[in-house]
Amino acid sequence: MAQSSTEPKFSLRLIIDEEKNKVVLAEAGKDFVQILFSFLTLPIGTIVRLLAKHRKSDPVTIGCLRNLYTSVVDMELDDFETDACKQMLLYPKNIREAQYRNFKLNIDTNESLKCFGCRFFSICRMCSNFNTSLCKCGKLMNEEISFLEYEENDVEGVFMRDKSSFIITDDLRLTDDSTSSLLQTLKDLGCADVSKLREQVLDIGLKEVMTLMQCVFTSNTPLTDAFLKNQSSNTVRKIYRKLSDDKGDEAEPDKVITIDAIVRKQDMKILYVECGEDFVDLLFTFLAIPLESIWEISGNSITIGRIGNLFRSFKDLSDNEVLSASKCMIPYYYRCQKQLLKIRTPTPRVYLGHCYSKTLSYSQSFYLTTKRTTKRMTFVDPKSDCCGRSKDGKGFVKRGTKFIVSDDLIVTPKISSSTFSVLKKFQILTDDLEVQAITISNADVKNLLYRLNPFLFFQQNYDSLYFNIRL
Repeated sequence: MAQSSTEPKFSLRLIIDEEKNKVVLAEAGKDFVQILFSFLTLPIGTIVRLLAKHRKSDPVTIGCLRNLYTSVVDMELDDFETDACKQMLLYPKNIREAQYRNFKLNIDTNESLKCFGCRFFSICRMCSNFNTSLCKCGKLMNEEISFLEYEENDVEGVFMRDKSSFIITDDLRLTDDSTSSLLQTLKDLGCADVSKLREQVLDIGLKEVMTLMQCVFTSNTPLTDAFLKNQSSNTVRKIYRKLSDDKGDEAEPDKVITIDAIVRKQDMKILYVECGEDFVDLLFTFLAIPLESIWEISGNSITIGRIGNLFRSFKDLSDNEVLSASKCMIPYYYRCQKQLLKIRTPTPRVYLGHCYSKTLSYSQSFYLTTKRTTKRMTFVDPKSDCCGRSKDGKGFVKRGTKFIVSDDLIVTPKISSSTFSVLKKFQILTDDLEVQAITISNADVKNLLYRLNPFLFFQQNYDSLYFNIRL
């Protein structure tokens, strides 16, 4: 009880149509709206993990994405290049995590800005975001390093500036809170007779925020379902259209991935694929991609739930274009040899002024700045087990491993999955099956990612995963 009493709370004022038991609109402050907009920056894997944690007894079904995340959970550490590979996929880092430090409520307590170095950090000047990495000297980088200058992040007013209150409709359209905006919104919603409406002020904490997050993706009336009915559906109506081909995104000859598809001749449905590590790395990378990047990849065409309204409202309200300024960007250590998607993975530029190891006394601390020069620290690739040396970025899973990927995205190392057992499960004659080689390029991956995103797969029944890949 003591812990709950100190939990940060937001005040949210609901305007309710009592006859319809429906939220007409809400009046919210800046703190609440920043959390709402932060949903757009969360990596897919983080959303899967947070929603599963929110409803442990009856976890939200997120279709293929949940299967993909569970595949990482179930795989052994030996299936990955390093221990850090599994950790970075289960807890994908957000490129904006520094901006959340000033938020009144942090919805993901696993977010942190930790860096680690070896015991000779003052000499090596090598750093990693994971304490299982090896330094160039061969020593384990397990000593946390604190930087007084980590990044040049000004987090004051992360998503909006000079705005203190907002109007939010039940379908998540946001405007500035003013008398004129309120009158126009009520008029547009057909609620001219305010005597039929009542006010209700709620204290919103982490539990309520997580319920709202679920409703954002599964409901057309998220405010009503989250705060009046306290429920949401696990299924949504799916609207799908294939993305138009973009010739500018054609992959280079060496930037393609080939997989073997096991196809049922009767309807040409792909039952599963056998593939190498590059395709699995590609799928696992999806867990690290934030919603804002999926929105951009889809051509701003997502129409499931009310996430689209939230994106459009952000564009209208933001005066610094936070989202558009970081097109498809994920942390540097998610860089793989065959990325295919045009995603930026910049290595942090951290220049050291005062820095020290938390395990050392201040007298032993490391001071690098002089009046004329500032030393720069080098980040290692935590996916590399050879003292951090990796030019093009290794993948997450062991090199030379074969995998079986089911149509609903369950990934299994072939060594631990009997091919005969997989075939027997389908109860189909061998004459009705054939193996086809499929080459996947950038355009195919964009359509695959679009079909995999949570706007389309909050549903119990799975469509064919590879429908968009040309046979």
